[in-house]
Amino acid sequence: MKVWISILTSMVFCLSLFANKENNRLYLKPKTIIGVGEVRLSEFTNWKGNWNPIVFRNVKAPIIISPEFLTDTITTLYSKEFGGETSFEVMGKEGILLPRTSNASKKELEDSLWKALSLSNQNGLGEMGENFRIQSEKESFPIISGTSPVWRSLGRSLHPGKRLFPLDFYFEGKLVHSESIPFLIEEKKKAYFTTKEIPAKTVLTENDVELRSFFSADSFREFTEENPVGKTALNGFLPDTAIEKKQVRTLHTIERGQEVELVYTTGNLLLKIKTRALSSGNQGEEIPLLNLATQKTIKARVQNEGVCLLEER
Repeated sequence: MKVWISILTSMVFCLSLFANKENNRLYLKPKTIIGVGEVRLSEFTNWKGNWNPIVFRNVKAPIIISPEFLTDTITTLYSKEFGGETSFEVMGKEGILLPRTSNASKKELEDSLWKALSLSNQNGLGEMGENFRIQSEKESFPIISGTSPVWRSLGRSLHPGKRLFPLDFYFEGKLVHSESIPFLIEEKKKAYFTTKEIPAKTVLTENDVELRSFFSADSFREFTEENPVGKTALNGFLPDTAIEKKQVRTLHTIERGQEVELVYTTGNLLLKIKTRALSSGNQGEEIPLLNLATQKTIKARVQNEGVCLLEER
């Protein structure tokens, strides 16, 4: 009884094998990424039969597979396992198995890319952390064993921000695989920082700010390297905040384009005329004004906010 069950099982298995793929045809995939251990037929072909033999074990370097080689290999495996003969037809062009059996650490990725960037940069980058520093956004990355990894599209200059760097893998002088790895690039900058909380509209003093160096990945914000003492904080600041150029400004008692009341006195007579400031000025300075009624230019001295005094000549 057991013998008959075994025979029937073998017949069903063989029938399903031949029914699954007409004339035992299968297609060889052009490229397959594999891990450690066993590699079965269905991993690098479109084979879906019940018989799924182990074709390779513990691959340490890329293997190039031709349709002829695979046909001979699986025919031999079938014959050894079942004792009979059958024919297989492998379609497709050459295929390649790419084993990932090791990982590059975060630091290894950073050191490798930094070395490549330093060689390609026209001005040189110096040491890591001198003017720039890079950080891999991956803690580790699987490397294809037996290949030569080469960084691509590095450019001749470096800019802060997030960027994908393509890493190409070469085998026997040919490109076999490529993947992009994300990095954060930070540039060393100088800027004035607040030393304490600064309310809006505060005129900055030496005690409010100090010059510091820091790394930033932001390429859009313009920080002020020019001493902002004497300028007005347009908005409030928290302590230890880098000051942007647009956040401080030198404010005048009267700003250019502002409507100004021109005052003229002679004896007991007081005249007031509407004018517009043609330049900015602080208290005590003489600035040109445009008489809105006559469109003539008059020079007057700034008295206070919005008021200028016309002096007798």
